[in-house]
Amino acid sequence: MAPLTVGQWWAIALCTLAAFFDGYDAQMLAMAIPLMADAFHVPPTAFAAAASGSLAGMAIGAMLLSPLADRFGRRPMLIVSLVILGSATLLATRAGGPAAMAAWRTVAGCGLGAVVPITIAIVADIAPAARRVTIVTVMASGFAIGAASSGQIAPLLSQHWGWRGLFVYGGIMPLAIAVLCFRGIPESRPSVAPVRGTLPDAVEAGAVKRVAALFAPRYRYRTLFMWLLTALNLFANYGLFSWLPTLLVQNGWTLAAASRVTSFLAIGGLAGCYFVSTQADRGRTVMALIGVYLTGAVALALCATNPGSTWMWAVLIIFIGFGGIGASLTLAPLASTYYPPELRSTGVGWANGFGRAVSFFGPLAMAWLMQKSLSPTMVLGALMVPMALCAVLVTLLPLALRSGGERTS
Repeated sequence: MAPLTVGQWWAIALCTLAAFFDGYDAQMLAMAIPLMADAFHVPPTAFAAAASGSLAGMAIGAMLLSPLADRFGRRPMLIVSLVILGSATLLATRAGGPAAMAAWRTVAGCGLGAVVPITIAIVADIAPAARRVTIVTVMASGFAIGAASSGQIAPLLSQHWGWRGLFVYGGIMPLAIAVLCFRGIPESRPSVAPVRGTLPDAVEAGAVKRVAALFAPRYRYRTLFMWLLTALNLFANYGLFSWLPTLLVQNGWTLAAASRVTSFLAIGGLAGCYFVSTQADRGRTVMALIGVYLTGAVALALCATNPGSTWMWAVLIIFIGFGGIGASLTLAPLASTYYPPELRSTGVGWANGFGRAVSFFGPLAMAWLMQKSLSPTMVLGALMVPMALCAVLVTLLPLALRSGGERTS
């Protein structure tokens, strides 16, 4: 196994930075919602459409833009996606209310949704097979670090420039990364012809859309499994990302304190993704995923009891991140190992896109619960249901892979 070159490590670093701003963007809107609600004199739930619009855009980007990387090349499509993300985020600073913000967030989501599957495909092509899941997951952990940074950076930016400061920072940086990608990312579109018979004839001949190949007999059940698991996981995650700071404020916290403790999600997320990825490389994927999902579900259930002390909240939020974020960061890297290079961007992109499409309803469901007579902690605790369902669904992974002629532990 040849060691990675300096250029390859630099490409991985750039992909990690792209994942970093995916995480920052996911958490940034949640930090900005209380500030925008005050600025526009509307309730926080008025921005539910903006939160869900981001997810709708991500689904469009993941399903429609990322598969183009398998055809036109991963570097150019990554650059296009970053430019869309950065430009729309900057233009969102001109929004005059919740409706305009929802529109700009949908456009930004289109770029954002394509960034993750494309970067994962790039790193999966670079990484040696023996360490692929671990290296790709380390790259994807940039998401958790970016989410954590928003909790620390948001109070500083908003203190001087209000909610618009969060968007300016989140818009300029993806554009800067796009410039670096011109020289720093190698073209990693599969250039070696597949061995005859390893892919469906339609893919080998290029006669039909690649997405149809995801449902060929060998890949059908793993595709359905990854779509459903990603959807459930992201439904819970984006419900959490969108409303956790607001729920904590409604529970008596200051916005600065709520923003900072929310960043603890990333601490658990990093630990969770490291745990799952290392176990996956040892053939223990199923037990690792079940363990982290159940940990997250129990932590959410305990949040519903409204623990009094700040340190107890911090511990529970770390464990929620360990389960929900830690698992989600490893799903796309795992999916990249379930498809050949010629289908990698398409397979990862459509799993991610379907998950983002379903997660559109996560923030809306949380906003609906917030309008009922439930306490903020009970609303948060409701997320234990999709988290526990993820643990149940993971038990079907061996069956899904066995149907394609593979085995897993």
